[in-house]
Amino acid sequence: MSEILLAGVWAIGSGLPALAWKILCLHAATLALLALTRSSDAKLRYALLGLALFTSLGIGITEIASAWNGLPATSAASPLSPGTVTSAWPVWLALAWLAGSALAALRVWFGLVWLRGVIRVSRSWDDPVWQARAADMARRLRLSRTVDIRVVQHLSTPITAGWLKPVILVPASLITGMPPDLLTALLAHELAHVRRHDYLVNLLQHAAEILLCFHPSIWWLSRRLRIEREHIADQMAAALIGSPMPLARALYALKDTGADMSVPVAPAAQDGELLDRIRRLVRPDTLGTRRLAMLPVMAMSFALAGVGTWSALTSTLTSMLKIGPAQPLSRQEAQHLMARLPGIQTLIEASGASHVLVLDTNSGTTLLGQAENDAVPIASLTKLMTAMVVLDAAPDLSRHILIDERDANATAMGAASPLPVGASVPLDTVLKLALMASDNRAAHALARTYPGGETAFAQALQRKTAALHLEHTTLEEPTGLSTANRASAADVGKIVSAATSYPQIVRSTTTVAETLDAAGKQLRYRNTNPLVGAQGWDIRLSKTGTSTEAGRCLVMRVHIDDRDLTLVLLNGRASSA
Repeated sequence: MSEILLAGVWAIGSGLPALAWKILCLHAATLALLALTRSSDAKLRYALLGLALFTSLGIGITEIASAWNGLPATSAASPLSPGTVTSAWPVWLALAWLAGSALAALRVWFGLVWLRGVIRVSRSWDDPVWQARAADMARRLRLSRTVDIRVVQHLSTPITAGWLKPVILVPASLITGMPPDLLTALLAHELAHVRRHDYLVNLLQHAAEILLCFHPSIWWLSRRLRIEREHIADQMAAALIGSPMPLARALYALKDTGADMSVPVAPAAQDGELLDRIRRLVRPDTLGTRRLAMLPVMAMSFALAGVGTWSALTSTLTSMLKIGPAQPLSRQEAQHLMARLPGIQTLIEASGASHVLVLDTNSGTTLLGQAENDAVPIASLTKLMTAMVVLDAAPDLSRHILIDERDANATAMGAASPLPVGASVPLDTVLKLALMASDNRAAHALARTYPGGETAFAQALQRKTAALHLEHTTLEEPTGLSTANRASAADVGKIVSAATSYPQIVRSTTTVAETLDAAGKQLRYRNTNPLVGAQGWDIRLSKTGTSTEAGRCLVMRVHIDDRDLTLVLLNGRASSA
């Protein structure tokens, strides 16, 4: 499973508990509002139910987006990496949701296939009297679309299908066995559905049911929405034909047929509760106008209390499920852990670095620190900040960048670059060369082509420095050639933590080698860190830097013994580069 896909699945699963609770609270508030309405206020009740249903969808999108944005910085590339999230429950929850949604979608698909088959075998109702009657009712309803009325065998109730080209399917048994005034009432009811675009709204309801299939409240809201929709169509039909009695008798006749078919994708004459619909048509004044006063008060109180207590519940669940940073290690634990990492200790000793930082990423504990708060030149480690600033501008990574004389002149004092002037290279490759091979021309080209030019890049670089709270860092240019580019090991550790949230940086700094076709030449680049790809090293991010003033510098995010460690080595003097 790809890193981005896995992160998306994790975000969905981790957002579902909050979503379920908030939908329940919204359901309670909707009950309270419905209890304050009259049964005859079908349009108001329909609006409240529809608002609740589609607000639930909005809450779902918000919760998942919030879960995605709330992923720990180290988890953007892999949200389930050890040391970041210690439980994979969101993935299993998301997979269960996906399975349920697939089943719900399959049900709707079968319904559409069934409906298409029914329409295919139907025939036009060519009776001129009924055609004229239906056309007259359509005109009075101000229908701008032509409605095709068709006859179907082996169907027990009228069905409305289609939106742009609406179709009313009438059972053949009703044409021959139902009195004309009752059949007219049923046609008026179906034309009311067409007038209100109910087929389209019904499909949108099914989409909400598919996406939120796990929550019983959604099914209740959707069912009540369909019931109120039928009441509205009944009221429109009664007004159209001048009396509710023919429609009430027609509904009663349908009840006596014993048919209780479920039409999963189209409004049908038997949707809703038939007896309740008949009572509302015949004796609407006998229905209770309001519920007991305590019901809305209790429901609304529950909704407000539920939303108010969610933050506390979330904190408790987070603690129980151990999401996020672990507790800091004690001094003894840190020393014991370092003793179990002979490879790291050997690397530190071999580097001769005078400024050292080793961090346990999960707990944030400093396992080893040596002059880690002193600012010193950092050479090409600067390019991590350059890459982040460029990526923050959300550039088109396929856009080509032309390497020109300004890039060559600005980096003439640095190591020779094999990247020729005049080469046109995709931005993604330029970024990779700057990070993997520490190419100075590539880094300068990134800043030069930044939106607004080098001045805008310098300003963005300062903003990034402030945003990361780098207290001992000064950066003046993008390559690291300037000795004025200085930072402490502690600040570089923060830079590494931020950089691991950029998948492009993670991929580029852990690529072993790259071959580039530039200006007709095949250029072979290798990672400047020989440990990348070496046996026994699981490196998640890497960057080197070398200059006379900075010495040999190295930063890595390395995975050892189920832990992610951040290693910063500055001012190494073991050997010349």
